[in-house]
Amino acid sequence: MSQRYITLLLDLLEDGNPDSRRTKAEELWRGILNEKMSPLTIDNRAYFFYYGRAESVSLAGDWTYWQPGAYFNRVEHTDLFYAIQEFDIAARLQYKMIVNGEWQLDEANPRSTVEGFGVNSEFLMPGYVDNSWLVPQGKRPQKGHIERLMTPSVSGYRPHELFLYVPNEHYRRQTEDLPLLLMHDGAESLRIGRFHEIIDNLLAGGKIEPFAAAFLTPGDRISEYALDARYPDYCAHEVLPFAVSCFAERNIIIAGEAKNHSVGGASLGGLLATKTALEFPDSFGVAIAQSPSYWWNQGEIFRSRYLKNAPNIKFILQTGTVCDAQRLTQLMHLRLNGLGATAHYSEFPQGHTWGNWRSNFAEALMNWKPTAAKLAA
Repeated sequence: MSQRYITLLLDLLEDGNPDSRRTKAEELWRGILNEKMSPLTIDNRAYFFYYGRAESVSLAGDWTYWQPGAYFNRVEHTDLFYAIQEFDIAARLQYKMIVNGEWQLDEANPRSTVEGFGVNSEFLMPGYVDNSWLVPQGKRPQKGHIERLMTPSVSGYRPHELFLYVPNEHYRRQTEDLPLLLMHDGAESLRIGRFHEIIDNLLAGGKIEPFAAAFLTPGDRISEYALDARYPDYCAHEVLPFAVSCFAERNIIIAGEAKNHSVGGASLGGLLATKTALEFPDSFGVAIAQSPSYWWNQGEIFRSRYLKNAPNIKFILQTGTVCDAQRLTQLMHLRLNGLGATAHYSEFPQGHTWGNWRSNFAEALMNWKPTAAKLAA
């Protein structure tokens, strides 16, 4: 179907008759709009279209660092604009159109995704494979229980929002002690990342063993995640014990060993997760870092004296390859391997977005492979 419209575009561009051009341009646009075919993707190319009276049309997206770029060409004598971009054939990316300076969704694209700063249009290249586990595969999942709490006001920190996740009893009935995941950006991890749904679906598919999770919402994100040297201690010595005690009050026993405690986050949260595990390996034996902001403060994480603790930690590092954290995440992977740590590295042709972290959270969990003590059958 896409090739048909590309043929129409080429025919249109070769047509020297203004009236014929206008007719063909309207036909091409009606077809794309009615069938919601934007952008057209063939091999490693994506064809974007806009139709209407405009002085300028461009795109801003993952691959432009969300700066205006990818300017459209207007088909002479018509109101049709088009732009051709090349991407990795397996890419999943987000964008918005900028028409006369106004940012808007692509009206011919039915796909959109929620991000921290609003809604974007989204497209998948022909080779993209959905491994997100956002949709159940096979058995219908038994949903876990989520409860919202507030942490105590201690150590100078105001109370923080904390969501406890307990897997459905259907999955944990043969489990004695549960591993625990502490995830940063708690509210967004649930609302935008839909991480709890992914956990439910993985459990239903038999891909992971059950574990409990605590989703911690920041008070002042940049200050706490990047500037406050005390915050990792707060996570390890106050939030973690508080979460464990809250689970115990609900008859959920958390495994005591650090190897069963994972701390995770994305972007600045990924930096924080790495720092916390390195500083407190007796509290967290696993760090999950998605698109970690290792560039912060001129890469100070690479000079941390706590890197000596790396061999005691399992690291799961993920990054996009499209204007994301690829270079420094690769460097950290090499550094950790050189220190004798266990470090798993994955990269995906995506950008620095919740869409990336959401679509690859399942892969991180399956690489964690939490192990729970099993009761005798």
